[in-house]
Amino acid sequence: MIIDITGEPNVVGEIDFPSALVFVHEKAIYLHGGQQYHVEHLDFKERKAYVKRVDVDYYTDAIRYTQVRVLEIASTLRNPAAATAKLRKTSSALPDASSSFTSLISTTSFASSYSHGDVQVRSQVVGFKKIKFFTNENIGDGKLELPENEMHTTAYWITLERPLLESLPFSVSERQSGMFGLLHPLESVATLLLMCDRRDLGTAIGERPPDAGQESDPIVSLRMEDAVSANAEFFEPNLYLYDAYPGGIGFSEPLFCAHDLLMQKTRELISFCECEQGCPSCVGPAGDLAPRAKEAALAILDGLCA
Repeated sequence: MIIDITGEPNVVGEIDFPSALVFVHEKAIYLHGGQQYHVEHLDFKERKAYVKRVDVDYYTDAIRYTQVRVLEIASTLRNPAAATAKLRKTSSALPDASSSFTSLISTTSFASSYSHGDVQVRSQVVGFKKIKFFTNENIGDGKLELPENEMHTTAYWITLERPLLESLPFSVSERQSGMFGLLHPLESVATLLLMCDRRDLGTAIGERPPDAGQESDPIVSLRMEDAVSANAEFFEPNLYLYDAYPGGIGFSEPLFCAHDLLMQKTRELISFCECEQGCPSCVGPAGDLAPRAKEAALAILDGLCA
């Protein structure tokens, strides 16, 4: 229950508990009926959120630490292993733009696979960002300590195998930034292909488990530099797009079937963007990622799509 305490206490809405941790945590900006509310307090015991009316030029976006466990793999398709590598110039803007990236790709594809199936998602909101309207600038953040949430849902994921990652001429940190930078436009394109709201999908990056039923070690964290583990150079990550509702709502199989189109449109989104090092329209704000994140994201896509 969401209670407006600006004047006389008044109930303005209701929200389920898992969503409350994301949308009405303390210091969040809650939007309801065209009105902005600042969350003053979230009472877990009473299941009540207390808010006050405000007029600000930003909204809040929760930062979640997510761990994914593959329960059952419904289908998997595998790309062939790499052949001979070559260099290709990748336009960073429209075809007539002058700037370009040079990225390493293969004449076929690097060993990789994509799958869909049932997963268990454990997530915890660990912080939030303040995002400015219209420009999507990150103008602030904060840390939170909230209960962990767990659900059984469905997911589509891409496995980046070691040969692909080892072929990239980037540092470990830049490779990880490239993966985070790739996941951002993957989610954007997926929501367009599915014609759904961005909040209907969740994302995560984790190390590939040997078999279904084992947990995928998470590398998603509040800060990019915290996400790089000592063994990050040797892991094979999974990039997950999962249904953000218990039981799933039927998005994973359509994404699996549209894999090639998803890769193609994601690459177009990144390469046609005129920014140099990343922006909210492609791989995410440049300040949140390593300087070569956009170039690394394109190189990963080249390895997947060539």
